[in-house]
Amino acid sequence: MVVAFFGHKDTPSAVKPLIKQTVEKLISENREIKFLVGTHGAFDLMTQSVLLNELHTHPQIVCYIVLSCIPAENSGKDYGLLTLVPEGIECVPKRFGISFRNDFMVNESDTIVCYITHDMGGAARFVGKAKKKGKSVINLADNQQSENKKAICQ
Repeated sequence: MVVAFFGHKDTPSAVKPLIKQTVEKLISENREIKFLVGTHGAFDLMTQSVLLNELHTHPQIVCYIVLSCIPAENSGKDYGLLTLVPEGIECVPKRFGISFRNDFMVNESDTIVCYITHDMGGAARFVGKAKKKGKSVINLADNQQSENKKAICQ
């Protein structure tokens, strides 16, 4: 199973426990699993952190940070996870790199984990593409709203 992550760049830090819970559930339900995550915004950074921690307890999982451009030879950037550069990105103008990367992630995945609260922006656009392709989508914003309603009712 291949899981990709998409979320708003301004995702609140309160979502990180939901990411962790969802990742742990997916790992427990799938013997072989590969995770794909981007490099831009709060959601991606929280997801990277969760995946890095999960690698320590679940060394059988495979996690890739999918880059939106070919890194400079001397960039020295260490993400802590394996990096993947989509084939063909070298032919894409830099300003379209994120869209190219996101299309790659949608095409490669079986399931999308996202945090989408509105239908504007890149995350919403690519989750919409995933839905059109019949991918399974887990929107953590739906889970967060359910948790908020439970807290209010108690």
